[in-house]
Amino acid sequence: MNEVSLHVGSRIRLYRKAKKLTLLALSQKIHKSKATLSKYETGDITIDIETLFDIADVLGIKVQQLLDYTPPGKAVETTRPVGGFFPQRRVYVYFYDGRVGKIVRNMLEIDNESARSIATFYNDIPSCDRFEECRNLYFGTVEYFDTVTNFSFENQSNRIEHVTLCAINPFDRGSEVLGMLSGISRYPMLPISIKCILSPVALEENEELMEKLILSKKDIKLIKQLNMFAVEQLD
Repeated sequence: MNEVSLHVGSRIRLYRKAKKLTLLALSQKIHKSKATLSKYETGDITIDIETLFDIADVLGIKVQQLLDYTPPGKAVETTRPVGGFFPQRRVYVYFYDGRVGKIVRNMLEIDNESARSIATFYNDIPSCDRFEECRNLYFGTVEYFDTVTNFSFENQSNRIEHVTLCAINPFDRGSEVLGMLSGISRYPMLPISIKCILSPVALEENEELMEKLILSKKDIKLIKQLNMFAVEQLD
């Protein structure tokens, strides 16, 4: 089975579910049978370019969001600054949600094309190998600078929600770093910022990680001193 077709099919399924569309609903909108669309999603049928554009148009996304495929083993050239962000395509992101009292795991997938790249953010994933079953799906861009890397995302099922993620570039690309995730909370409906940790590898979700994610006395002191939500880097 063609790896590209498999990837494109999985992307169609991912965005279809994010848009809350059934197989039948999407198939009717692109004037294809439900069986044909199902085979597109499983990679059993190669999609012609016209149909690919039709699908992207109905889903309200760019075609490139379905075509972000990198052949296995192929190095991706970038123009990152020296000492920039993690070189991995996938980066693990964790934050503590006080509303539910648990660590929330997320996946950040970066498709590097140039100094300005595209990225997908999978929020609240059930496990690191099932990240496409995320609670919320975001798509956007990433920009690299000497000291920080900035992400800007849009929720793919609710366009009113925009999220930004700012991370300090790691001194050692094998170590975890602190970041700030900002956006709109659905409950309560308020602008919020969350302390988060980004890592090139999956982290053990234990008390030690929770301690790093929960706002410390030092964090609170800094916030009061600056009258800004700010967090210092990990020790």
